[in-house]
Amino acid sequence: MEIGKQIRALEWLHGLISGKETGDIYVPQKPRLRPSENEGGFEELLPEQVGVRSKGLLKMFSGLSAAKGVNPHSAVVLRDGKLIAKANWSPYEMDYPHVSHSLCKSIVSMAVGLAVEEKILFLTEKVAPIFKEEMPKEPHKLMKDVTVRNLLTMSSGAGFNEAKAVMSKNWVRDFLSSEIKFQPGTDFHYNSLNTYMLSAILCKRSGMSLSEYLNQRIFRPLGIKNFYWEKCPRGIEKGGWGLYMTVFDYAKLGQLYLNGGVWNGVRIISESWVNTSTSRQIVKGESPCRQGYGFQIWLTRNGGYVFSGMLGQNVFVFPKRNMVIAVTAGSEAVFPDCRAADIIGGFIDNDENFSDTPIKEFRYSEAAQLRNALAEAKFGEPLEISPKPTVAEILRQKLVPKKKLISPEEEENLLTQAAEILNGAEIVFEENNSGDVLPMLIQAMSGNFDSGTERVKFKAGKEFLSVTIFGGDGGSALARIPVRYDGKPAYFELERRGDVYRIGVTGNFTADEDGKPVLRIMLCFTETACTRLLKFIFEGESVTLKFRDSPSLYNAIDEGAEILLPVLKSASRKILDAALESDIADYQIRKFLEPSITGTIKMQ
Repeated sequence: MEIGKQIRALEWLHGLISGKETGDIYVPQKPRLRPSENEGGFEELLPEQVGVRSKGLLKMFSGLSAAKGVNPHSAVVLRDGKLIAKANWSPYEMDYPHVSHSLCKSIVSMAVGLAVEEKILFLTEKVAPIFKEEMPKEPHKLMKDVTVRNLLTMSSGAGFNEAKAVMSKNWVRDFLSSEIKFQPGTDFHYNSLNTYMLSAILCKRSGMSLSEYLNQRIFRPLGIKNFYWEKCPRGIEKGGWGLYMTVFDYAKLGQLYLNGGVWNGVRIISESWVNTSTSRQIVKGESPCRQGYGFQIWLTRNGGYVFSGMLGQNVFVFPKRNMVIAVTAGSEAVFPDCRAADIIGGFIDNDENFSDTPIKEFRYSEAAQLRNALAEAKFGEPLEISPKPTVAEILRQKLVPKKKLISPEEEENLLTQAAEILNGAEIVFEENNSGDVLPMLIQAMSGNFDSGTERVKFKAGKEFLSVTIFGGDGGSALARIPVRYDGKPAYFELERRGDVYRIGVTGNFTADEDGKPVLRIMLCFTETACTRLLKFIFEGESVTLKFRDSPSLYNAIDEGAEILLPVLKSASRKILDAALESDIADYQIRKFLEPSITGTIKMQ
């Protein structure tokens, strides 16, 4: 990690450790979300019926499943408006809304297009006069030059960003008070608060919330009913992030644009806006914008475009194939140029995967193999394509005789036996501020911070092991985690300061490379991009609990520091001095983001 990023990271972590950065302004963001009643209403056909080879799709999905750092959650593939493939990687569920991150910027662009058509907003308008009452007495000299178009193309140059907003009560005022880094319109600088300002403008001009405005004009005509958009402390939708919809709904919005703004024969958005917003408005070489950027929409190298959110939330639109591919994920990628885009682009660019007419002569077994493999998809595991053992499995069986391979049935029995032994046991941990179950990225982006884990208690039930984590003020129960013995996911809800998260849990009992007994519990925050792995390592009378998140905030800092991290006004001299030594800085950052705590176990 570069020294500049280390300094910013350490400054930010210093504020995070203190736990005081957002305590007085925290507003609960995520309510309890409900599943949708249908799967989008698309007609479902075999891929070959619309000229796509199942074999090529299976290769694409296999690549997404196996590629390091992609971590897909759900996916929908449309051609000619028909649903030809769908997948959810258990414990993720397609009928629950999933966070969009910056994907929703493209949806705000749709709202701006409607407002321009209704003549309640103009691209050439200056932003400052719209918010006369919010303007500071002495704004930066270039703030008066910022236009609506500059906000749309990420060329305002404003310094107030998403991460700083976590510590602010009035985002509009702070945006208008920020420094402008260059003449607006002359450079590309990605900043989610540009989109927030568009949301605030639409709210002011339309006289309704952004959600109400879009619901009347787009969501309701498309049959999108189950959505939620987080709001700033003043009740304005965040715009640039914070929207939750199902993957089917994201696919519908991509199909709307592929149709040129028409849905079921009805014009929803003008064709000229669709064409303009998906064409190159600004470009910046040697940056994520090197392919070009439209109005809150990224262009791709193969003639397509993408509604893109960090950590793998993407709606790819490929006009040359008349296809839409919507994906939710927990990827390590921040920008749209990523491994998933390469895999999907490789599928799209291969002419052998496509026909201009329905494919009449094909093997139904290939279509069945695709559907069966996707139906059994599991998070973090390759797709099960063939009953034949893989080369790796054969090598393990032949060349590693000392390590007995454990069948799923034997693994289930191990967890059951471990639960019987641990029943009633309690682990008391040393004093720490390592958190408990909430992934660090969720803490960082919401400002909803965890306290340390004080103790853990185990209770064996008939079908699952219950793991209760205690901590916080008064040492209360922070989370009760059910781990099923049969390997299937269990679900529970976690409530933290008004935010409610649905979590899918899987676990197993195994041994590490040194032969120490290990209880592994994977927590998948199914409506978000985040997971947290808890590893209880038993040695003598002591237990080490290791936390590991995916996506990693460490990697996010390294790849997208300007988006995720605020530059705090001050930090302790000790922290800044540590940043002068890169090895020490990296160690301190990793130690905080990937904590390990030790405790003593007491058996019943």
